[in-house]
Amino acid sequence: MLHEGRRVMVFSAHAADFCSRAGGTIARLVDLGGEVLVYDMTYGERCESPGIYARSEPPPLDEIKKIRWQEMQGAAGTLGAEIRCFDFGDSPLIFDTDRRLQITDAVRSFQPDLVLTHWHNDVLHPDHVETTKAVIWACRYCDAPGVKTDHNWCEEPDIVCYEATLGTAPVTRYLPDLYVDITSVYERKMEALRHLASQSQLPDNYAILARYRGLEAKTTANMKTCIYAEGFCRMVGQ
Repeated sequence: MLHEGRRVMVFSAHAADFCSRAGGTIARLVDLGGEVLVYDMTYGERCESPGIYARSEPPPLDEIKKIRWQEMQGAAGTLGAEIRCFDFGDSPLIFDTDRRLQITDAVRSFQPDLVLTHWHNDVLHPDHVETTKAVIWACRYCDAPGVKTDHNWCEEPDIVCYEATLGTAPVTRYLPDLYVDITSVYERKMEALRHLASQSQLPDNYAILARYRGLEAKTTANMKTCIYAEGFCRMVGQ
């Protein structure tokens, strides 16, 4: 997965998903001369902004979105990626044909060779499942000339799924078959996660996961010098 000069799109249901699940891999791809574009479907303004809702008087949704947008930009910038947001609204996150075509057009505009998205069976977070359904739809139809959007058709990218909701792997049957050693960029990932202050638990939680995936990579993928890793499941390509 770590080739020089890759064009990568990362789709994230909420503000922080791209960083918590794949932040180290994004940083490594950027360091290899790749271009990484992150698309958040929502700001996570309802279900994934616990620090804001813990206030005695939480601000209105529009203000929460602004707070999350600043956090997202800080995290993506630390990793070296560009970030955009569709602002589709979360909980529930619903995709009709128009929204799926918007994603298709974004894929055609950027023409990635690799797409990272949620685990397709992340059933304990419906927004994640719906995101991946829409992303697969877009990636499988992006090369169909009869499916009309503002940009012309492009080749289908490889699709790889990042981590399911933390702690749910046994239920969602998430078993990585691909590991990326993020030891060299681990501190950068942690710095990026600290930008996402509305979810202050993320650095501690994903430090544990990175260390565990690093142990898996060392013992099952023969990555003997790996300390911290991110795990992925191949879907199409790779």
